[in-house]
Order: sequence, then structure tokens, then C-alpha cells
Amino acid sequence: MPDLLLPSPAILMIAVLIVWNLVTLIAFGVDKRAAIHGHRRLPEKRLVTMIVLFGAFGAYAGQRFFRHKTKKAPFTWLVPVMTVIQTAVLAILLTGQASEFLAVATPRGI
Repeated sequence: MPDLLLPSPAILMIAVLIVWNLVTLIAFGVDKRAAIHGHRRLPEKRLVTMIVLFGAFGAYAGQRFFRHKTKKAPFTWLVPVMTVIQTAVLAILLTGQASEFLAVATPRGI
């Protein structure tokens, strides 16, 4: 049986994150358009959830591109904080340092 050419886990993870961040970017655009036209908006809880679930890069792009949620808490602090955290987590995962990081972060004797 021929070997299937499957993407590596890192490439698959990057592809999923790109798609998710595009969805987050689009959500910011949809919410901005709804705000302009007085239509029903996306709940802030949904946007916050999208940011926390690795959508911070799309949210940052949405804030800049659509000039949306740039002055409203919690978006003023949540997007930059989650961007830093998500960048660190991705760097750890993509460089293969996750096992070393977990070994250092886990208390001995557990």
C-alpha cells in the first residue's frame, strides 16, 4: 500500500490556526458592519472566546483593519496579552520544546 503524503502535525496545526484566525478576522468585520448599520451584533462573549481560543492574531488584524473594538475593555488589554501568550505557546510547540518545558514546569513527585 502506498504511503499517503500527510502533512506533519506542525503544518496541520499552522493551517488550522490560519483558518481560525481568518474566521476571527471575519467575525470582527461582520460585527463592525452590524454596528454601522444598526443590525444585531455578535455577542462580546463570542468575540472574547474566539480570541482566547487562539484567535488573537485575527482579532488584532480585525482591530486594525476595521478599526473595531480598539477602545473597549476587555479588548484593549485582552488582544495584546493573548497575542503574547499565544506566540509563546506556538513557539514552544513548533520548536519541539514542549516536553522540556513541561518537565521544568511540573513539580517533582507528581
